[in-house]
Amino acid sequence: PAMRPQAVVLGLVITMNSAAAMIFDVVVYDSTPAGVLCAVAAARQFKAASHPGTVALLAATKHIGGVCSGGLGQTDIGSPDIIGGLALEFFHRSASKYSTPQPRSPWNLEPHVAAEVFDDMLRDAGVSVVTDAQVDTVQTKGAQVIGLNTTDGREFAAGLFVDASYEGDLLGRAGVAFSVGRESRSHYNESHAGNLGKADGHEFSVAVDPLDESGVPLKTRLLTTASPGRVGDGDGKVQSYNFRLCVTKNATNLVPFVKPEDYDENEWELARRWINATAGKSRYLRAPSCNTAPVPNGKYDMNNCGPISSDFIGWSWDYPTANYSHRSWLWQQHKSYTQGLLYFFGNDPSVPLEMREAMAEWGLCKDEFVASDNWPPQLYVREARRMIGDKVFTQVDIENSQKAGDIGNVSIGMGGYNYDSHNAQRYPCDNATECGEFHGAYVWNEGDLETNPGKYQIPVSVLLPKREEAVNLLVPVCASASHVAYATLRMEPQFMIMGHSAGVLAALSVAADKAPHDVDLDTFNAALRADGQILHL
Repeated sequence: PAMRPQAVVLGLVITMNSAAAMIFDVVVYDSTPAGVLCAVAAARQFKAASHPGTVALLAATKHIGGVCSGGLGQTDIGSPDIIGGLALEFFHRSASKYSTPQPRSPWNLEPHVAAEVFDDMLRDAGVSVVTDAQVDTVQTKGAQVIGLNTTDGREFAAGLFVDASYEGDLLGRAGVAFSVGRESRSHYNESHAGNLGKADGHEFSVAVDPLDESGVPLKTRLLTTASPGRVGDGDGKVQSYNFRLCVTKNATNLVPFVKPEDYDENEWELARRWINATAGKSRYLRAPSCNTAPVPNGKYDMNNCGPISSDFIGWSWDYPTANYSHRSWLWQQHKSYTQGLLYFFGNDPSVPLEMREAMAEWGLCKDEFVASDNWPPQLYVREARRMIGDKVFTQVDIENSQKAGDIGNVSIGMGGYNYDSHNAQRYPCDNATECGEFHGAYVWNEGDLETNPGKYQIPVSVLLPKREEAVNLLVPVCASASHVAYATLRMEPQFMIMGHSAGVLAALSVAADKAPHDVDLDTFNAALRADGQILHL
């Protein structure tokens, strides 16, 4: 009989169950921007060290590049001077695809061009890319991850694994501790933690009655039904997701917005009441959104803006730990909601005529996402699982490190964007003690946080699981951070930075036959600096 394949995992020879198992030195799970740059960085590091290491990138679907090639064209950069390494290379390579300067170059992205750049970088680095490789089960031996099986039965083994998915599906199946939702204010002593009581932005500025004639909340997906909770308390509520649509007014490249099959005009009664309460003059009533930013070639990135917009508030709560079937249903619900929103603003008589006429000028881009009817395949999963490592990065850590100065060789990169968390719930409020903003019943958004922390260094601990749980796994996206700290770490440039650093650390770990926790930090820092990673200012 054929011998079973073997993988060397930190000096331990593991025999896999199937002779068909594919074995690599490093396996990176999922093709987010962090995952792509992680795989590229690992392959380049092996080559730089003349180590015959092999790297595979397993993409859960056929889509490569996450939201950066999935519609998020207006990159959240914060401070450009802290973006270096492979992240900066990616943006410059994207800009080089154009013969003339483009809007906000090099940061704003045209989806299909971003996808081309990711493909170029993977090919140039010699990374093996495997698509439709959705993780099903993970095999462990003690604190070592030895392999994973995909939902279609393929098996992969590696010396080191990286979970670069938005959802944390590998780490969750590997038995690594994680949290979902928001910690209480007292849990890590964070002033921005827990239930915020009201939103920093994207809030109702006038009283909008959310009750029907019987005095009960309107039956609509626009309202959350769970108890709103108390200010400062933690909960399992997750900030809202949306689709970052690539839209245009160019008639030659325009696909009109369509009415979804399940459109119910009654579901939008809350939006009608909001428009009526503002006499149709809300500053948020701009087509197709008041947060629509130009990207190359006459296209725009349409994002959430206002109290009722493309964020599907409350419909993200179950997503992080849902099975794939339920996630697919939630994805479709988000699409249906967004199509309904666009149809409502373009056609409902309650919407000012000027707004309806303006909406008619917009549509999806005909030359983007052709395989999915011009709709982005990637839902913008802003936050899902967050790993709980030996050290959890918090708001307090950011503030303390800024006071103390340089954190030294534990730095793997820098951040500086807002604590940016979108609303987690939209609930009817009629309690004068808890909700005293307006008289009578009204509706309230809660969870939006928009406060700038200043520039800070990101420590290597965000990548590392607890040693007793996993000694050969790195996590650059669902990183070890509190909800508040994650609200600034979650920007795609920071994901890319953490992915790049995780890739280098993965290669050094394999080459030295050491757990990532034990790799020499000076050696690690030197390799990052050689790649142009910015570790301090």
